[in-house]
Amino acid sequence: MEAPSRPDDSSPVYSSFSTSQKRFIITFAALAGWFSSISSFIYFPAIPFLVSDLQVSVQQVNLTVTSYLIMSGIFPSIVGSAADRFGRRPVFLLSLAIYVCANIGLGLQSSFGWLFGLRMLQSAGISGTFSIAYGVVGDLFTPAERGGYSGVISFFLNTPPSIGPIISGLLLLRWTWRSIFWLLAVSSAFVLILMLLFLPETARGIVVNGSTKPRRRYNRPFINHLIPPQRQIEATVETDKKSLDILNPFAALRLLSRPSTAISCLTYGINYSVYSCLQASLSTIFVERYGVSGFVAGVIYIPFGVGCALSAYTTGKLLDITYRQTAAKQGIVITKGKANDLTVFPIERARLRFIIFSTVSSAALVMGHGWALECTASLAVPLVLQFLTGVSIQMIFTSLNTLLVDVHQERPSTAQAANNFVRCEMAAGCLASLDALLQSVGPGWTFVAYGTAVMLEFLLLGLLWVKGMQWRQARVRTDGAI
Repeated sequence: MEAPSRPDDSSPVYSSFSTSQKRFIITFAALAGWFSSISSFIYFPAIPFLVSDLQVSVQQVNLTVTSYLIMSGIFPSIVGSAADRFGRRPVFLLSLAIYVCANIGLGLQSSFGWLFGLRMLQSAGISGTFSIAYGVVGDLFTPAERGGYSGVISFFLNTPPSIGPIISGLLLLRWTWRSIFWLLAVSSAFVLILMLLFLPETARGIVVNGSTKPRRRYNRPFINHLIPPQRQIEATVETDKKSLDILNPFAALRLLSRPSTAISCLTYGINYSVYSCLQASLSTIFVERYGVSGFVAGVIYIPFGVGCALSAYTTGKLLDITYRQTAAKQGIVITKGKANDLTVFPIERARLRFIIFSTVSSAALVMGHGWALECTASLAVPLVLQFLTGVSIQMIFTSLNTLLVDVHQERPSTAQAANNFVRCEMAAGCLASLDALLQSVGPGWTFVAYGTAVMLEFLLLGLLWVKGMQWRQARVRTDGAI
């Protein structure tokens, strides 16, 4: 019997940051990503007020939703590549600075042209923080502990669908739609200041495991409270040159040529499109079929968001458990603080163990939700189905986000940017056709179609389960990296 495989005990620890430092850093990253999500959902209740004040049509204001989503698909490809090349810290700071300025402008503007342009700028500034946040997870945590912290990021990213419309509704009860953008401006400026003062650089291409001091000033915090107590020499010339490479916004799209990346992103995109259509149709359908008030139309988002948030946290913990179980079956020893060689580790099976079958439950729940609305079932029925759908879909999101970081450890933010491009552009296309589909066939058959698409993911993920490790090993032989 072969001896269990274990990480090289002579190798340095994966991360020199202490546990408490990691938690603070991941909280900063999650907060920045939170603004990426909240900006969409806090905006929806303000649409009727913008129509009235700016004297434009609903269709025109809806264009600002579509344009925001399109920009959210394009700009993370640039931002993710920049974060992998120049570091997480400067890109976080620049993104938040642009976002703050865009929100101030949105709070001051009084014309549709400015609204349209500034919403695009708002998206360009903040949408990439989603990708960088998962890059930080890859920087700080070994694959054995990565699932739980990916769950933390996902938890932050999935509270906005529930609380965004409620915050917006409460603000609109007392103030105008401008208060929404002022709230975003002030809160994001506060996070920007905290990051400027405390956030250290974590990109492994610049600080390795955190023990190397970055040579460039913009990679260093003003207050060193969150850097490892023992730092070695400054970054080598080779490491510094890497950060000076020419920025390539197409690097993210090139990753889609890898079969495992393409399958992960396509699967994620299908789920995100269904998720977006569920969210976009909730208030309209409930107002039409159940006659609920405007405030209740905001409250009905809570079950879905709560299901997503709870699932994000618990799935992260499950991913760490399945990683350990898979390692034990393979005779691989996990050493705390040391990373296993994923070239010989079936990471796809560790990450996909649960979600291959959750695609079936997600498909059934989506179809059931559609027919509950079609038949105008008791209000409790679609709300319960929303909660369960949120649990099931979020399990897929968290697992795939973690897997993308695992198989692109050299460029985690770029990989997330590729995923962001696919999911946003697919969602934009589905949202553009959603109203016409609902009007022509009703919610029942509309969500049967969406559920069928989710069901097809079973085949895609099954292929990734079987072939994923083989594809990675072939890539190591040709490219030298997984």
